[in-house]
Order: sequence, then structure tokens, then C-alpha cells
Amino acid sequence: MTVLLVDDQISILSGLISGLDWNNLGITSIKTADNAAQAKEILRQEPVDIMLCDIEMPGENGLSLLRWARNRGMDFICVFLTSHADFLYAKEAIQLNCFDYILQPARYDEIQATVSKAIARAKTSGIEKQLEQFGAVAKNHAAGLFQNLFSDWVNGKPLAIPTLQSVLRQLGQELFEDSECFFIWGHLLRWHAEIWSTHDWVYALNNMMTEFYAPPQYGALSFSIDHASLGWFIYAPGGHFQNPDRTLTPLNEVYEAITDHLSCDFAFYATPVTPLNKTDGLSSLLQDAKRNNVLLESGIFRPARRLDRVYIDKFLDVMQLRRWESLLTDGQGESASDEVCGYLDLLAKRGAVNQEVLRGFWMQFQQSVLNAARALSLNPHKIVGLLEKGAGAQSLQEMKTAVKALAACFPAADMPAGHDKRIVEKVNKYVEDHMNQPLSIADIATHFFLNPDYLSRMFKNETGTALKEYIIGRKMQSARILLRTTALPVNVIASKLGYDNYSYFSQVYRKTMGVSPKDERKGEAP
Repeated sequence: MTVLLVDDQISILSGLISGLDWNNLGITSIKTADNAAQAKEILRQEPVDIMLCDIEMPGENGLSLLRWARNRGMDFICVFLTSHADFLYAKEAIQLNCFDYILQPARYDEIQATVSKAIARAKTSGIEKQLEQFGAVAKNHAAGLFQNLFSDWVNGKPLAIPTLQSVLRQLGQELFEDSECFFIWGHLLRWHAEIWSTHDWVYALNNMMTEFYAPPQYGALSFSIDHASLGWFIYAPGGHFQNPDRTLTPLNEVYEAITDHLSCDFAFYATPVTPLNKTDGLSSLLQDAKRNNVLLESGIFRPARRLDRVYIDKFLDVMQLRRWESLLTDGQGESASDEVCGYLDLLAKRGAVNQEVLRGFWMQFQQSVLNAARALSLNPHKIVGLLEKGAGAQSLQEMKTAVKALAACFPAADMPAGHDKRIVEKVNKYVEDHMNQPLSIADIATHFFLNPDYLSRMFKNETGTALKEYIIGRKMQSARILLRTTALPVNVIASKLGYDNYSYFSQVYRKTMGVSPKDERKGEAP
């Protein structure tokens, strides 16, 4: 196997030659060049398997050299050396099918480890290269064959094991019915920096996966799921994984590499290791895992059991639904939205939210919305599209967006004339009927399914009196009547009006009526 070293600094070339154990790596021939022109001359004369090349060279740089080689069909494995962690360098290197790049200065053992991986890639450069021995027809159709085979499996059909075995057998890989395997699905969630084209990030990710899940320990076949998702079928070439408990270790390395180089959030879902003939049902398991990541969290996930409706039953009771319905009916759409979104955040905090839970929540919440709409004679066409949006929400954020959009259809400005006056009348009656209780604005608001702040504002606007002052005033007026017309002790009167503390009752009475309860009874009122 031949390696070409390219660097404009002779000292670095000498260091690479003496610092790496080339014999142990299996390299039989080492070529060197101190500029791109010399490297091109060598590449024209004989093929090389590995090129270790500096990017920043005077004149023509390493990227330009690799582009020249790729344009001429040279498919050697390239590893770049660079002293700058430049995003544009990394992106163009990936586009040119660069295997890896090493940030200088680097220790020789680090460089040797990377070169060792590059050599392994050169020896087993993937299925596409192996297919060449079977002719152009096989090469052109194999990728489509695997894609169709796994697409059917993704859509719920049994995996076509005989077909899979037949193609892999032609590639020199024996796959038995009980061979150990597992599936990985990767889902691109969001970008944090420059957005890569689909071609570029798919190419980069597949390179990483085939690098870390490489022979002889692993075999890997990739397939597309949708515009933002890829899948991989990972199998044991010998029938059994050497370390079945560590099959996700390479995936952890891929995840770290994505974090370092792609600047995006990515979620991976991996099935347990299973025999090939036991793969039925795994696709639905992965579908559920992906669908249930409603928080759109990045990381590596193993499909878990489905969350039961018990979460909905436990946290979303009839009184809560009635309260939200009442808030909407009373034109408190913003308050309703805040409370509903707070409830959803509570579910997420408790780890009790997935797609089924969101669906169950929406079925109940939309009924409250429809009830409120009917009570207000709201045009149904105004909310139908928003109801459909909520029903189709795939994430917690999408659900909260749908809730806010629906709640915005119930502003106070749309309330019928006299609406606030009727509520005030109900509040007045409630106060009269509950004089013997320690009434608070929060208690009254809860009874009428209203937001306390909203109730206070509405009452003040309608009556000119603060609700708290009104409650105290009515209680003190009732106390005056009892003091003047009965012989009941003052502490008993206080208790009848919801005051357990006699001293506090006396203070409130004096402040409100201008005289103490005892003086009131003596007829010494001002």
C-alpha cells in the first residue's frame, strides 16, 4: 500500500516519515512532495492509496490539489493537516470526499491512529467500491435495491431477508437468519450556524457512520427515510458482535463528531441488538421513538415503552378543562393560553409527554374550545384550520403554538354586550351567599373559572370599587347590623363573617366603619 505525504515544510515531512510506524501500518511505499505541482506529477505516474496533505501551502493549496485529483477520477483516501479549525475548510473538504483532517500541532500517535483508520477505509472502501467487480449493472442498481428493500421495511413490511442475503453474499458478506443486527435512525432537528445542503450533510454523516461502523467488527448499509432522516442497518459480518453491549460506542463517537463539525442538533434512535429473523416490529418501535421526541431533544435514544394515558387522566381533570373553557368564554384567551402552556410544560418537566399524550390532550382541549365557541356563537370557520393544526402537531412547541393561535380567537373585545355586568352580578350574589367564609379574590376567581387579575380589573371597571374593598365593605355592613340588632358577642359575629381572629376583625371594622365594634354596639358611632 502506497502513501503520499505533501507538505511545504521539509521538517514536517521528515517528522512524519520517522514519527509514524509505517511498517506496522502496512505501508510498503512512501512518496513525498513539498508542493502541489510535485504531488500532481507523482499522482500522474502511479496510483496511491492514501494522501496525507497540508492544506495551507504557498501557491496551490491542499484543497485545490484534491479537487484536481477528484476531477481526474482519483479516489484515494485523503487526510488533511491544518493549523486552523476553519469551517469553510471542513465543508469543502467534505465535498471533496476527504476522509478526515487533523488539527496541527498533533502528536504522532494521534496522526498514526487517524492514518490507521484511513488505511482500513482504503482496504474496505464500502459497498459501492466492492460492487465494481460485478459490473456496471450491479453497481447502478445496488443502491436502489437496498433503498427499496429498507423503505418497505420502514413502511411496515417484513424485511426481505432472502434478497438482503443474496446481495450481500455477492459482495462477499455472509448474513445468516440468526445473524445479530440492529437499526439506527438519525433525524436532523435544527441548524445552529450555516445550513448545509442536504447532499453535503448526508454525505458527511454517511462517511462518519461507515468510518466508525467499519469491518471487520461491523457491516453498515444506509438508506434514506425522509428529507431530514437517514437510517442504517448495522450487522455482524461473522454472525455475532464481539461486544454486543458496546454496539452504541461508535454511535457516541459519531454524535460527538457531528457536534464538533456540523454545528447542528441531531437525534439518533437505535434498536436493541436482535437476530435478523426477529426484526419485524422494529420499524414501528423506531417510528414511535422518533414521533415521541416531542421536545425535539438531541442525543441518542433507545426506544422505550409507550407512555400511558394515565398521565392525561392524572393531570388533566374535568375542573381544569372547565376552567380553560370558562376563560375562553369570558374572553380571557391570553390567560387560558398561559395556563394551558404551563400545563404542557409541567408534563414535559415530569417526563410525561409523548405523541400519544399530546394527542389525548388535544382531543379533550379542543372540546373545551368548541364549547366556548358555541357559547359565543363564534364562526366555526374561524377555528377549524387551527383545530387541524393542533391535531397534526408533531412536537410540544407545535402544540403550544396551536394553543396560542386558538386562544387568540377569544379576545375580550369579541365578548357580547353586558357580559362583564352579568359576571359582576354573579360575583355579588356569591359574596352574599358566602359571608360566613374567609373570602378572597382567588377563591371567587376559582369558582367562576376566571383569572384573579382579570376578575379584579373587570369588577373595578364595572363598579368603580375594588373587589377586595367590596368584600370587606359588605362584611362590615353585615357586622354593623348584627352589632346593632343582636346581643351576640363580638367574637361570634366575627366568626359568622369568616374571621377567626377577633383582634384582626376589630382592626378591619374600625378602619372601615370609623369606630370599634364595642363602640358601635354602645351607639357611639360617628
